[in-house]
Amino acid sequence: MTTREPVTVGSPDHPGNPVEGTQPRERTPWLLASLCLLIGFLPSNSVPAGPLKSHGAPMMLIAITLCGLSLLGFGLIRRTEATRTVRPGIVLILLYLLLNLAVFGVGLSHLDGALVEANKTRAVIGLLATVGVAIYAMTRVETTRQRTIVLGCLATGLTFSCFVAVLQNATKVDLHLLFQPPGFVVNEADQGRGTSLDTINDRLGAVRASGTAIHAIEFSVMAAALVPLTIHFGRYATNRQVRWLAWLACGVALVSLPASISRSGVLALAAALLVYIWAFKVRQIVIGVVAGAAVLLFEVAAFPNNTEALWQTIITARDDPSITDRTSDFATVSQTFHSFPVFGIGLGGSLPSVYGFLDNEWLQAIVQGGSVGLVAMVIVVGGGIFGISAALRRASTPRERDQAYTVGAMLVSILVSSFTFDLFSFRQATFTFFILFGLLWSKFTVSFPETKIARPAADRGLG
Repeated sequence: MTTREPVTVGSPDHPGNPVEGTQPRERTPWLLASLCLLIGFLPSNSVPAGPLKSHGAPMMLIAITLCGLSLLGFGLIRRTEATRTVRPGIVLILLYLLLNLAVFGVGLSHLDGALVEANKTRAVIGLLATVGVAIYAMTRVETTRQRTIVLGCLATGLTFSCFVAVLQNATKVDLHLLFQPPGFVVNEADQGRGTSLDTINDRLGAVRASGTAIHAIEFSVMAAALVPLTIHFGRYATNRQVRWLAWLACGVALVSLPASISRSGVLALAAALLVYIWAFKVRQIVIGVVAGAAVLLFEVAAFPNNTEALWQTIITARDDPSITDRTSDFATVSQTFHSFPVFGIGLGGSLPSVYGFLDNEWLQAIVQGGSVGLVAMVIVVGGGIFGISAALRRASTPRERDQAYTVGAMLVSILVSSFTFDLFSFRQATFTFFILFGLLWSKFTVSFPETKIARPAADRGLG
């Protein structure tokens, strides 16, 4: 918990007695910070041996704990504000939760196979965990220092994933299971998605790396989100060594992104820079363009196979089987929407064995939730975009302003990828998105002064 508690300051004569001028003690959100570290360090396809699988992974257990702490906070923490306040971010995320719970409830009204019913339960557990993470970040990460710690841990974990991807691509040395806990095994359900060098196929002559992510697309999106984050620390870290390490991490992220051979990563990086560019002056933008060109030249010279393969996937996208498979999904989705237009087939009701991998989170929302699921998706996406404005309105220093642009750029880069792969089916991208959502809204509240009803004169002793 990161609630503030008063520090008792004793006088020299009576050290146990409090004195006036007590100052609040700022706590460090270690639990949320540890989750951010594990996002990049732990292999996403590594799960405990047994029936729990991914829901028994450390990331999921921490997220469920944060969800429980958020619920306890609503019920046990005493409100001390003189005026009533409302957090719009919590309203949006709870509305998203309630709509999806309605979809889940309707889906329970009809029984399907045992595998589908189990998938429904897993889906609602994941929903509660991710929403709980967002609420915890929104209500317990209150200061710039706390946000810096959380973002720093996220940057550290993702940098390790990028480093692993560079080794996978350049040397075929795979370290993505380096931090696999004892007793964990590789999830067989993820093998078909390409999670290690044993299952990754070469793409146009280049090894398609995925770091510690489940799939190369997810990794490329995480690498793109890491770029503005490391630039922020390179500019505003208080320690000089940290600034240099941040710039080094930025270089690792830029070099590792083409190793995924993924168009989604290029789109995500373009979207992130398009948002983050507003935090810079013209001279700084020119310097950034020159530095980016230098990194691109280095990438072409050092890893020609990666750049050539990535370029070929872009110029031949019209004939790429992955593109045609995505467009063919629209016919199946339209038929499902015609049969279940309001609530869809239920949360967690779409199995890859029936619908394939819907590489589009919006299509996934339509299939599982119908119109209600689509509205829920619009709320969480729109809430994230408006959260950027909310964070900027509460920024009081250049560092806070740059931090708001950084978190906004990361969130937008992940949102763009929702059109190119089923975003919320991947733990790294999902947890990162909801953490960023919570951080954007963490400082924004709307105050409502309490109205006092005037009492009759006789009640005031004047009559």
